[in-house]
Amino acid sequence: MKIEVSLLAGQQLKASFADHEIISDQSISAGGNAEHPEPFDYFLSSMPMCAAFYMRKFCQQRDIETTGLSFTQEVITLDESNPYKKKVSMKVTLPTDFPKKYEKAILAAANTCTVKKVIQATPEFEVELVK
Repeated sequence: MKIEVSLLAGQQLKASFADHEIISDQSISAGGNAEHPEPFDYFLSSMPMCAAFYMRKFCQQRDIETTGLSFTQEVITLDESNPYKKKVSMKVTLPTDFPKKYEKAILAAANTCTVKKVIQATPEFEVELVK
């Protein structure tokens, strides 16, 4: 997937890919207007959205009602001297009538999230100058 980023006014950025665009901004303390999420917020949001997608597909394939099904994520800094050392805590809330026999299976479905799997595989990064 190719993503092109354009610099917009202030601290806003536009990422364009396929037929989509995402606008980001920075907090006021970082010189932005806080009109859009920051890039890191989009990154963090992609994990629970991905997991929720797989949970919904799991339920749809079994005709299980999804009303009341939710997924939350909290990101905790583990070491104040290293702001990159994080713990990602994810919690699934099931509807009261969710079939008990599928409880472990829906957690397995959430764990198939592609975003999480790519992070766990430690992707390689390369930044190069193009003239």
